[in-house]
Amino acid sequence: MALLMATILATSPIAVGKATRYAPGLMAEVVENRIKWGQLNPNQGGRYLGYVAVYDCALIGESVVLELPGGVYSGPHLVADCGAVHDQEYLDSIDFAVDLSYPLAQRLGAIDAPIEGVKVWLISLRNRPAKGAM
Repeated sequence: MALLMATILATSPIAVGKATRYAPGLMAEVVENRIKWGQLNPNQGGRYLGYVAVYDCALIGESVVLELPGGVYSGPHLVADCGAVHDQEYLDSIDFAVDLSYPLAQRLGAIDAPIEGVKVWLISLRNRPAKGAM
């Protein structure tokens, strides 16, 4: 954990704002599609505590850690989805930081309301499939 914390604290968060959630089952469909399209490795999911979506589509397949209010960390999580181009203005207007899969939202207590003040830390740039697989 000390090495992970050193890695996180040595960078800037990629997003700060609200953690919202996906509907039950939706992230599982997204992950299945991303694997089918070669954007995620089918063997990497077991290394993560959950799936998330972030604003930037270039981060699909990367690893993040969430810093919740009170300095509680959750992760690593796999970035499995991103904000659609037509949703970017809306996401900006709601102070969006990250979307959580439903099971992750259950664990973090974000089912009935978003979590405010979440920081999203990028911890890896090494999880992408080979360029030919994209």
